[in-house]
Amino acid sequence: MEKTKEKKNNKGSITKKIWKQISFNYKSLCYQLVGKQVLKNKKLEYIGDQLIKADMKLTPAVYLSLIIVTGILTLLVSLLSFTIIFHFIIQSSSWMLYVFILTAITTTIAFVFLPFVVSSRVSTRRVSIERELPFTLSELSILASTGLTPIRIFRSMIHRNENTAMNIEFKKIIYKVDIDGKDIITAVSDIAKETPSPTFREVLWDIGNMIHQGGDLDVYLRNRADTTMQLKRDLQKEFTEKLGMYAEIYLTLVLIGVLFIAIAAFILDAMGSNIGGLSPDTLLLFLSFGLIPIAVIVINVLVSMAYSKTG
Repeated sequence: MEKTKEKKNNKGSITKKIWKQISFNYKSLCYQLVGKQVLKNKKLEYIGDQLIKADMKLTPAVYLSLIIVTGILTLLVSLLSFTIIFHFIIQSSSWMLYVFILTAITTTIAFVFLPFVVSSRVSTRRVSIERELPFTLSELSILASTGLTPIRIFRSMIHRNENTAMNIEFKKIIYKVDIDGKDIITAVSDIAKETPSPTFREVLWDIGNMIHQGGDLDVYLRNRADTTMQLKRDLQKEFTEKLGMYAEIYLTLVLIGVLFIAIAAFILDAMGSNIGGLSPDTLLLFLSFGLIPIAVIVINVLVSMAYSKTG
């Protein structure tokens, strides 16, 4: 059993190393191709700030290079693939139209994918932090009521067994103090700039000011915990209402629309007709592997965006 586990672990580590090497080489290639042009972009500072909030180990120049090169490669591959499928395999009379539309869709997805990943990770981190924040503030207030100093409070928080989002933020503060040699106020300020959560950022700014100027940290944390919990309840109620609306959209547009297209395909098949050079069988294939997955993805994105605001 132990040998089997060791073999599996070795295979997993080898696979990870291979993927890391491939990823590194691809990033290097992208940067070599368009890196110099990308460095002239005026939005690098903003992009770098977003990458830090997403906790992604990428420089802004490499990030933009990845987007540009991946988008161009997708354009070329899609153009070639769809031309072969529609012109040579399906032999549709309107193959140019289908190639243009599908190539435009896939290229747009390629250009939007990486920015979406970054914004999604920022949103996910923010949601994770704000979900735990009310309970963390309550725990911090209990520790503060015992008379512990702020640095000892933060050290106590990182020794919890749970590897939560808040634990990671406190570990970053302690890292800046112990490893980077910064004072507690500077460390707190730095993490406040890097955190994706505006609520947690305000808390860190306030804690930093109280450390500098003095104040009752226990009372502040208790009051802030109550306020944050009430805000969380309001956002959860709003999310529930939006979820009901998206469910209605899915039922009325997606399910009924899919059913209508399927019935139309069967009628065309019975009549021996086609639409735009597409046979009923081809239409059903696009319905099964194109329209339905896209509709589900769109609904999923809408629900995810609504959920990301609940914290």
